[in-house]
Amino acid sequence: MTTLNRTPPSPLPLRPRAEQRSGPPVTNAYSQSPVVATAAGLQARGRHPTNHATRAAVDETLRHIERSISQLRETDAASKSTWHEYLLVVTALCVLLLAINVFVLAKPPLPSSVISEAAYTRGRKLCEAHVAQATVAQDPEPTRINHRVATLANTSVLLVNIEFNSEEKRRKAPNDPLLIQHATVWDGAGSRFQDMDILIAYGVILKVAPGISLSKAVKVANGYAQKVVEKRKEEGKCIQPWDKAIHESHFELLDVQGRVVSPGIVDMHSHAGMSSIPGFEGTSDVNEDTDSPVNPQLRAKDAFNPDDLALDLIVSGGVTTSLILPGSGTVMGGEGFGIKLAKTARSSVADMEVDAGLAENGNRLRWMKMACGENTKSGWDDLGLLPGSRMGTAWLYRERFESAHSTLQNQDDWCFQAENLASLYGPNKAHLHISQRYPEPLRHDSLVALLRGQVHLHVHCYQTNDIEALLRHSREFDFRIAALHHATEAHLFADVLARYGRNLTVAIFADNSLYKREAYVHSVRAAQTLHARGVRVAFKSDHPVLDSRGLLYEAQKAAAWGLEEDVAFAAVTSVPAGAMGLGDRVGRVAEGFDADLVVWDREPLRLGARPLRVVVDGYSVFQAPIVLEPEKGKPPVPQITPLLSIASVLDAYTVNNIGALYANESATLADTKVIVEKGVVTCLGAECASKGMEFNLNGGVIIPGLIAAGVELGLKEISSEGSTRDGFAATADSIEGFVKAKDGLRVGGRSKALEYAHRGGVLTAITAPSTTELVGGVSVAFRTGAEVYREAVLKQEVALHVGIGDARKELFSGTVSTQIGRLRSLLSTPSPNSPFVDVVNGTMPLAVTAHDPNDISKLLSLKNAFPKLRLVLMGGTGAWTVADEIAKADVPLVLTPIRCQANSWETRWCKYAGNPGPSSFEVLKQAGVRVSFSFESISHSRLLLWEAGWATLGDSTAVGVGKVDVRDAVGGVTWRVADAFGLEGIGRIGVGKKASFLGLDGGPIGFEYSFQILADGDFVSTLPQQD
Repeated sequence: MTTLNRTPPSPLPLRPRAEQRSGPPVTNAYSQSPVVATAAGLQARGRHPTNHATRAAVDETLRHIERSISQLRETDAASKSTWHEYLLVVTALCVLLLAINVFVLAKPPLPSSVISEAAYTRGRKLCEAHVAQATVAQDPEPTRINHRVATLANTSVLLVNIEFNSEEKRRKAPNDPLLIQHATVWDGAGSRFQDMDILIAYGVILKVAPGISLSKAVKVANGYAQKVVEKRKEEGKCIQPWDKAIHESHFELLDVQGRVVSPGIVDMHSHAGMSSIPGFEGTSDVNEDTDSPVNPQLRAKDAFNPDDLALDLIVSGGVTTSLILPGSGTVMGGEGFGIKLAKTARSSVADMEVDAGLAENGNRLRWMKMACGENTKSGWDDLGLLPGSRMGTAWLYRERFESAHSTLQNQDDWCFQAENLASLYGPNKAHLHISQRYPEPLRHDSLVALLRGQVHLHVHCYQTNDIEALLRHSREFDFRIAALHHATEAHLFADVLARYGRNLTVAIFADNSLYKREAYVHSVRAAQTLHARGVRVAFKSDHPVLDSRGLLYEAQKAAAWGLEEDVAFAAVTSVPAGAMGLGDRVGRVAEGFDADLVVWDREPLRLGARPLRVVVDGYSVFQAPIVLEPEKGKPPVPQITPLLSIASVLDAYTVNNIGALYANESATLADTKVIVEKGVVTCLGAECASKGMEFNLNGGVIIPGLIAAGVELGLKEISSEGSTRDGFAATADSIEGFVKAKDGLRVGGRSKALEYAHRGGVLTAITAPSTTELVGGVSVAFRTGAEVYREAVLKQEVALHVGIGDARKELFSGTVSTQIGRLRSLLSTPSPNSPFVDVVNGTMPLAVTAHDPNDISKLLSLKNAFPKLRLVLMGGTGAWTVADEIAKADVPLVLTPIRCQANSWETRWCKYAGNPGPSSFEVLKQAGVRVSFSFESISHSRLLLWEAGWATLGDSTAVGVGKVDVRDAVGGVTWRVADAFGLEGIGRIGVGKKASFLGLDGGPIGFEYSFQILADGDFVSTLPQQD
């Protein structure tokens, strides 16, 4: 049997902290010296006064000895020998009398102040708890109980509600015994099993085997219940609800027809319930950063909001367990809170707790969040407090741990004293000889528990130097780190982390980076490197940084970039469960584990995978109709030949053996070839004569080069580092035409942002000036792969960019009404040098970012007032609600982001791609709106083709759909973008047009397909690899 994380950690190979430095000692009733509570030790210190009569007798004996010595001096030598022997005997008798006095007769006086027997007893119990840590088996016992079941039986668990504006009354989730039949089981631990049945009852997986009959299921369930009842009776505990017999009529039979059934997804880093949607300040409770940078005593559960609307959305993505953590704005943020994603009718925090049903003094799990690096040293120096540097952060760690360690020593000294006093005076009178209660200052409770191995420590830490400092602290104070979070540089440090051992887990993003310096040294292959070195890897959401509902996407991307599929899937199931100390309960489909299961509409690591049913503790909290499984795409073809060692400039080249070429919205060529000369396509078709270097695509697919619109590519590299970005445009300058992205554009120089985009197939970017104000400025279109400016720009002035909504409120446009009014004024009376002149004349598009459908309707009204206005809508989270209006106005829409989140009031209309029902794209398309797609974060540019696939998924709740519409997906990131912004010569593949296309080994939509060739004019590369 192997043990998991609830056992105290083994000591690190350094001296225990107690041997390095001792803190303030606990004192006893007789002195201010450290407690050493043995009777011999107490007497040796002379601290126990003796009985008065005995003391007098001893004094008289000593005087007699002195007289004897005096007489001895007056005798001759012979007599002296006799007297010497006599003296030894007398001395021995005196020592004996003293010993009898100390150990038998002498009684110390009672201290002037004593503690109660109850206080003493409580202290002894706490002492016993120091060493009585439970050992948790990897394989649960046959009668293992899901303690949450008894709690949930006293309320109603509710089905999730994924529609923000839904008026449907929340219905009770069924929790009948469930027999899932004909499942393909992904067990979360790296194994897959075909045609299996899964029996769940009483919140526990009771059996996983092929061909479980209904009668067998009844027998197994009732047999389990009987054993549980007998066990609980022996323990004198309540037996509900296990005393209710199960009959065949109670069972729900669910034939999943070969679909994958997996454990529920486990998110080990989330702020759901602490940063509730739709993002009100009144519900933001992630960081307590008002007074002190060190707050280990705070508890996430005290701020958790069980009515956060995000919780329903998260479970609809298959997440069943989450670790809710405080933020990273402080060095020590406080204790975390583990939850199950099952909301109850009484909106109770306690009902959602992962340890609900366990006694408060039971073996409940505890977690803590700490941080290092940039976040912890930001802002405190402005208040005159540490830390202002990493040195300050390290000192605060050591100072607070030293203080907590002193408390731990005091507790141990008290326990030692209490135990010895109980031995000396008996357990019923020991309290009369101790004057202080067990020391347990509340501010140190969490850290002392961590030092005792009772808390799972999760640390936000990115860089290798920060991680190394943390490991030093761990060794100095002998505490265990359960997981490093974010840890973008951990792959550079993999061997060191492997040697640290102790089941350390590294929880990372698959690709999210470039948002600050410590996230910059990231690799999409970090998980592979760590896994190869024996370090456990998990993926997490950091919700709402990434939507926890899409946590599986992290595993999907990692697998697409080369991580073994089963390792990637374990990274969102069994590995994070183990890091939370829940490896014996969740994260696996195995007998004895909690009944947390997901039925998927297709294999979980395929693009578009989404839950058809989510079960938490046996309750079916999310359900969608079981529909036909979408067909699997064809396997990838062999890679392109030959390969270029480096990207090269080719005067002429040919790509032949093309299986399919998506040229434009109406033409798809099969079994064809493409000829390029001097950067221009000169021939398309099977009969074209090859020119220059020939590339064999082996039956792969060609699509136009992708176009990213409205992003900040070329204007910023690291979001939080001002020196790497152009800056922010002000409305006053933009109105007069002074702010143009072409003037701030920078290319080349090994920019990671541009490399990510180019290697991800984004050959062209339309970049607008960065701004937080009403008017941003004029965008530029450029080649992401260009190394020098003179070769980069494709169109110097593309569109004038404006924003409406809360994010664009400024000093002179502080309300939405002012924004709309000012925009109307700028269109009515533009300044002579302003780009608004070109906008009103129709020679330049006006690209307006807006999300609220009310604002979109106002903008459409403005267009009607200016007949030549070429309006382009961007953002458009709520656009689907006014789809008919947009279509009637014939206004194109760039849907951004594709996988929206309702993180603000004006984005509460978010209709997430992947949920049941028609997607926002489907609604817009059916209305006739010309929809294209883009993204917000520059680090996500390499995902654009996958995101387009997500956006165009059909409604999986209707029979026969659910497949990616390839032409819509491709067009949404190529020709429809070019049309919206009036870009000529790109976005389509045709004779006489600039060569801008991508070759893939199949698909083109799907994680299994990869880019084989990128053709950007005469600049060609093969097998581009993401870093």
